Amino acid sequence: MTEPARWTAIPQPTAFEPAGGMWRPERARVIAASRGLRREAERLEPELRACGIAGAADVSDPVIRLRLSPLATRDRTDESFTIDVAEDIVVTAASAAGVFRATRQLLHNLRAQGAVPRGAVQSAPAVAERGLHLDAGRKHYPAEWIRAQLHAAADVGVNVFQWHFSENPGFRLESEAFPEIVSDDRIGRTEAADVVATARDLHIELIPSLDMPGHLQHVLTAHPELRLPEAPGLETDHALDITREDPVRFALVLIDDMIPVFPHSTRWNLGGDEFVDFDRIAEFPALATAAAERYGAQGTGFDLLTAFVNRVAAHLRERGFEARAWNDGLLRSTREHLDPDVVLTWWTNWNAGMRPVSDAVAAGHRLVNVNDAMFYYVLGENAGYRYPTAARIWEADWHPGLFPALWGPEGQSTVRQELVRPYPALLLGASFAVWSDRPDAQTPAEVAQGIRGPLRAMAERSWNAGSALSLEDFAALDVAIGEATPLEEERRHV
Repeated sequence: MTEPARWTAIPQPTAFEPAGGMWRPERARVIAASRGLRREAERLEPELRACGIAGAADVSDPVIRLRLSPLATRDRTDESFTIDVAEDIVVTAASAAGVFRATRQLLHNLRAQGAVPRGAVQSAPAVAERGLHLDAGRKHYPAEWIRAQLHAAADVGVNVFQWHFSENPGFRLESEAFPEIVSDDRIGRTEAADVVATARDLHIELIPSLDMPGHLQHVLTAHPELRLPEAPGLETDHALDITREDPVRFALVLIDDMIPVFPHSTRWNLGGDEFVDFDRIAEFPALATAAAERYGAQGTGFDLLTAFVNRVAAHLRERGFEARAWNDGLLRSTREHLDPDVVLTWWTNWNAGMRPVSDAVAAGHRLVNVNDAMFYYVLGENAGYRYPTAARIWEADWHPGLFPALWGPEGQSTVRQELVRPYPALLLGASFAVWSDRPDAQTPAEVAQGIRGPLRAMAERSWNAGSALSLEDFAALDVAIGEATPLEEERRHV
């Protein structure tokens, strides 16, 4: 007896009921059932041609019909979809983004096995966000390379791109207000607009990442008067002086200068991490003095940091942005309480002083899991990191609710941090992260090749809250679906 054809796509759908046989016409017609899906039809037609399926010659040729569900809400972030494959194919989704995700599934099957199995597919993501963070501050990545990675990420269901354009070694987006802070190797605003347009066209939310008050060495080299005062034996050349009004106002003006680059974005990562050596925060005289003056004897530098994050978050909110921040220095204050609307991008608990995930949940913070043990692709494997692999992700049985383990005073403990399924609404999703610590360790092409497998593993296991696939099955799928190649029609559209 012939084994039924498998649905060959990443991520795997929530459910597939095979009906027997394969859909593989010589010609097909794509019909958008509503105006809002015309772009998806326009995109799919040349993609089908690239898979060997020509446009329809007459009305008798098979049809791929794209439609919105009659029950669809106005929530454009709802990516759930169904696919019914018979003589014709009917794609029904709650949004244009859902239709886009569904058509990627069809293309994966065509690329992998030259046909689409007949049957019924249902699919909905377990978490709303599947992200890719790119440190383009330490290393210059050309705009065309970034756009290619957006295509590769969108092909497997990644729907968030966090663009980290400022770091200690560089500031790599054109600044109109402060041209003196910008690196020679940078992306101009016209090129940035192309990246923004590509992300929007691919239903990817673009999140600017401008880290402060730490990670600002390159900016502060041009403006040393804004640095935190020196402390004996401690580094401050990367740290903004949050004890004074002028440096804080500079930070806010810098944000305002960059906002026009991201006209469609609604979320912003302000950083907040690695501001100073947190284990020795009491040894910074400027912080200790300001904290005592503002909060009394119990005040600490963590209160000042939290106050700064809250102020930046309020500034962003006034401009229509949801604020995000890294977790390591937050929830550690005693007098200032972190704005509960700040989303925490949770990357680590490597230090015993860092607060556990349970504290964030108790305080009502929404979370994005950027598990550094699983998803930190650190160039040169700096700081003891190893390049992520699908094998390690499967070995850990990672899913979006599995956060980094807690560390104790003697090193990493076995204390597991996990939000179990079904996930609480506070868990927004997960993200992969490229960090360019040793920028010359890999070329952009090597980075693209290196992240492909583990990024796809994250996408599969994020969409499905784990995976029913074995590692071997996943690896075979990864090879079979190949890579998405942006077509000339897409470049012209953007």
